[in-house]
This record gives sequence, C-alpha cells and structure tokens, in this order.
Amino acid sequence: MTALLLIPLLAWQQPKQPPVSPSARLEKIKKEAAAARDANKSADAIRLYREGVKLKPDWLEGWWSLGTLYYDDDQYPEGRDALRRFTHLEPKVGAAWGLLGLCEYQTRDYERSLVDLKKADETGLPSEGRLAEVSRYHLAILLTRFEQYEEAMSILMRFAQEGKEDPLKIEAAGLAALRKPLLPIEMPPQDRQLVVDAGHAAFDAGARHATKAEQEMRDLAAHYPSTPNVHYIYGSYLLLGDPDAAIKEFDRELELNPFHVPTLVSVALEYLKRGQANKGVTYAKRAAEAQPDSFAVHTTYGRLLVDCGKLDDGIKELETARKQAPGSPQTRIALATAYAKAGRKEDAARERQEFLKLKEQSKSSDLPQAGVP
Repeated sequence: MTALLLIPLLAWQQPKQPPVSPSARLEKIKKEAAAARDANKSADAIRLYREGVKLKPDWLEGWWSLGTLYYDDDQYPEGRDALRRFTHLEPKVGAAWGLLGLCEYQTRDYERSLVDLKKADETGLPSEGRLAEVSRYHLAILLTRFEQYEEAMSILMRFAQEGKEDPLKIEAAGLAALRKPLLPIEMPPQDRQLVVDAGHAAFDAGARHATKAEQEMRDLAAHYPSTPNVHYIYGSYLLLGDPDAAIKEFDRELELNPFHVPTLVSVALEYLKRGQANKGVTYAKRAAEAQPDSFAVHTTYGRLLVDCGKLDDGIKELETARKQAPGSPQTRIALATAYAKAGRKEDAARERQEFLKLKEQSKSSDLPQAGVP
C-alpha cells in the first residue's frame, strides 16, 4: 500500500522538461524531412514539410520541397497549391513558375498554365537539367492551342537549332506550322501523318538542314496541295532564298483562302521590301479587313500606305496599331518615321524615344534571373 502511494509522489517530483521552441522544432523538422527525402521516403518527407510550413508559413524551402515532391509523385493539384504559395512569397524564381505551370497543365487548367509557363520563360529557367526543356515544350504546345503560332514556332525552332529533336517536338512543330489550335493529345488520328510531315519539314528548316528541308517542303506541297497552310509553310521557307517562288506559293495559298492573313502580310511585306508598296498595299488592306484586331496587320498596312505617299491614312493605321499594342517597338519606330515624313517633328521625337525605351526594356528582360532555392 505504501509503495502504491509513493508512485504519484515520485511522478510529481520528476523535473518537468522545458517546452521545445518553434524554431528548434522547425530545425528538427528540416533535418528529418531532408533525411526522408534523401532516403526516397516521399510520404514521410511530405508529412514533415507540411508540418514545417504550418510552423513557419513563409518557409520558402518547405514550399519548394513540397511542390517538387508532389510533382515527382504525380500529385499535381497538391503540387500546384504548394508552388502557388512559393511564387506568391518569391516571384523571381523561374523554376518555380515552370513547375507550377506544368502542374496546372496536368490538371488541364490550360489558360493558367500558359500564363505561368510564360512567366517561367521570362523570369529565367535553369540552364542545366530537363526543367527548361520540358517547360518550354509545354509552353510551345499551349501557345499553339491558343493560336499564338509565331511564338510557338519561335520556341520550337530554337529546339531545332539546338539539335533537340524527338517525336513530341516534331508533332508540336507540325501543329504550329499548320496553324492547328490543338494539343498533340487532341490531334485526330487521320491528321497524324500530315502533322508529322509538316513537323519534319519545319524542324529541318529550323535546324538549317537545307537539302533535306527543301525536299521535305516540296513533298509536303506535292502530297497535300489542297490542305490549308501547306503552301504558306513552303512559301515562308522559300522567302529568304527565292522570293519569286515564295510569292507563287503564297498565291496558291490565297487561291484556297483569299483572306489567309499570314500569307497576305507576308506578300505585303515582301513588296514593301522590294520598294513596290503599290503592289503590296492591296494585300495589306485585305489583311486588315480580315483581322482588324491585329496590331501587326495595322502596322504593316500603315507602313505600306506611308510608302505609297498616303501619309494621313498610314498614320491613322499606325496609331490604331499603337493603341492595340503600345508596347510594340516596331509600331513606335514606324510611327516615328511616318510623323517625320509628315513634318510632325515633336511627335516623331516622342515616338523615337518610346521606341528606344522599349528596346532597352527588352534588353533588361534578357538578363539572368534568380535560381532555385
């Protein structure tokens, strides 16, 4: 009986352990989470990192680790949420925007994915590893889906120049070149051969495999003479080396679709380059009628009108283009030239200054950005 009475007394006499501070607990979690991750125990690591960000909601490393662990485990909604927290806290890490965009792509939130993959590319992606390549590939296919074909082709042609050719990129290049607003997974099976043939021709042209690309372009035009955009692809390829042959291909495209805007603009600009604005202006006018919301079309039309001596009409078109895209350096310098020809010296000087400022901003955006934490 006496012994039993002593138990509570002994327990009461034990010294109390001091409470663990939140900072000490977080340090312990950091070590345990890192060890779990190194041991490929992702479930344990995720549990620990989640506990850590609860203790310290602005813990960047914790949110980054959660995002990458979820992504590696194909838990894309959870990865998306973690990476959104990370980019909210630290918006200057391109890799985080890239992974966020990839998670959003997997959840089929394509509009947000496009926005965030663009941010990744603009902010700067790591030069080493696969993340930059995967992010830019997905950016390219989303640009195509949302009908931003020139931007998509720019990315894909960079892959071609780097020698990064594979079946996925070939399909992506084919869809962008043919101006089909589809993701590769949405492509109808009956279109696959056409898309692959167009992709090979475009990729080899981008990689400057001249002999191979020339034959592939000829074959494409011969095998698919009535398919929209095929003659435009071939004409665009010929434009630098044989502009007369290019115009013939463009005319074939316009026989299929008289208001094919990229073809109309290409012909108009070729005649502008030759100093034959009177020939080009009719093509530019048709393009402006077909696509009145395009600043590039209004810029082209305005330049041709100015070269034709129709200064007031040309300036009106260029001012419309400026209103639609105030950040376009090309529109600003075209307006400066037009204003100068019209004797509007102050307006010309202002547009020239805007042009220089936009060009400087463009250079600044190419500087290296922050890396991965």
